[in-house]
Amino acid sequence: MKRCISCKQEIIGFGERRLEGFHIDIPPKSFGTSTDFILWDQDRREEIRGAAYPYWAEGEDGCFWHLTLRRGFKNGRILLRIGEVFTSYLKHPWDVAHCTHQTLTNGSYSRLLTIPSKAQVASPWLEAENDRDSLLRGLDQLGGWFDQHREEIAESCRKQQGWVDKEQGRSHRVTRLYLRDHWQEAGQKEVLALYREVDRLAREYEAAKKQGEIRYGADHSFFSDWCVGKLPAPFDRWEEELAAIFQTKKARVVNDPAYAHAFAVSNLLYFIHDLEKDLCPDILIGKRWKE
Repeated sequence: MKRCISCKQEIIGFGERRLEGFHIDIPPKSFGTSTDFILWDQDRREEIRGAAYPYWAEGEDGCFWHLTLRRGFKNGRILLRIGEVFTSYLKHPWDVAHCTHQTLTNGSYSRLLTIPSKAQVASPWLEAENDRDSLLRGLDQLGGWFDQHREEIAESCRKQQGWVDKEQGRSHRVTRLYLRDHWQEAGQKEVLALYREVDRLAREYEAAKKQGEIRYGADHSFFSDWCVGKLPAPFDRWEEELAAIFQTKKARVVNDPAYAHAFAVSNLLYFIHDLEKDLCPDILIGKRWKE
């Protein structure tokens, strides 16, 4: 049996009404089928396909809490589930980049690669008939589960934030809080200039690797190291200030000034891109900084 109703608007409306504090974060249409999913459900012992609707909420100390509402379809019935609860210092995890797609980017940046089982939170699959009224009843049940497990979701996210800070260093938290206070100092003109410069630096970096000037795995061989001291204003000042903060007693991340600058640049390039997506979600696809 083919699916005969559309669920998208009902799910968006459900999120606005019932997932208090969370906001839907569907990638723009230019990203194609990035919300589609295929997974093997261990409990049901079957493959489930459908659409995944990502949501985010303001977390604590600069982080963001995320969850995903999955809508599957199996044997003529609609399946609904809330899961993939995770913490990240990125607000938009569907396009993780260093302000450019010309260099390798870390798609799991600023979050745990694997969430320990003791912190995993997910609802059971709820089933609904293939009609709108049944779908709305199923969503209402899912909302009831969310209400009952909000503190469990929050506790999982808090634990994950602590683990991220321990595993990857406090530089993520420090940078995100710094940008919260300084982001308004950069206008669209300055941000687009940064994208152009990072694009140019990426071409130089790739050329240097081909010519053997950079040996992969050596100290200070990453793209962020290549960009140290080369960002345009006001980001050059932000790099200096963050590197200094990373070496203070209160927020120490590292003692070595060279590594402090590399961490500052790496965080800035990821988080500035994440912030910019609020204004230009598909900026890398459209290459708007070249206009």
